[in-house]
Amino acid sequence: MIDLKNYKIVDLSAELRPGLLKVNGEYLHSGQPRRLEVRQFIYAPDKMLMHWVETETHIGTHVEGPSHHPKGTRCLADLPLEKFMGEALILDFSYLKPQGGLGQPIKASDLEKVKEGEIVLMRSPYSGREMPFISPEAAKTLVKKRIKMLGIQGIGVEAEGSMETHDSLLLNEIPIIEGLVNLDKLSHERVFFIGLPLKIRDIDSSWIRAIALEPL
Repeated sequence: MIDLKNYKIVDLSAELRPGLLKVNGEYLHSGQPRRLEVRQFIYAPDKMLMHWVETETHIGTHVEGPSHHPKGTRCLADLPLEKFMGEALILDFSYLKPQGGLGQPIKASDLEKVKEGEIVLMRSPYSGREMPFISPEAAKTLVKKRIKMLGIQGIGVEAEGSMETHDSLLLNEIPIIEGLVNLDKLSHERVFFIGLPLKIRDIDSSWIRAIALEPL
């Protein structure tokens, strides 16, 4: 039995603030995130408030499964739950500073600490075109080490205009988590990670509530 008193629980999920159309006709919208609209309605039998949600699968903190790739076959619901939880290595790429305003590649030599079969979570403080990105050789190394899953914060999945990392990981049934936050609040190099997708058949990606259990 896991005693949660021995762990700090860190929320790694971005908060989503949808546009909300209320039953009184009032419309509230904060301007973020993209393509998330909620309509409030009254469920007639018991007069309770409920909501319709209109959105897409790639907003906020989400995990992409094999079927996100045109040649992928299995959807997230086909993958075992063990894929989405387990020991995770935190790799901080703050040292890969942008050069000339452009992010630098993460190489295979940057992945020496990665153990076979674990989850890998990468972070950097950079954004946009200044983010480090995963090189093709690094992606192949992650596949060779048979990692369970990859998660990123401030990291480009691959170089702009390329799909090589998506090809390498998704076609080998290694899910990719995008939109993680708060990895910088973790002080341990390894934590226990949980990020479960919704069990919806045939969707290519799912929103997740990602958390880390960090030993105290």
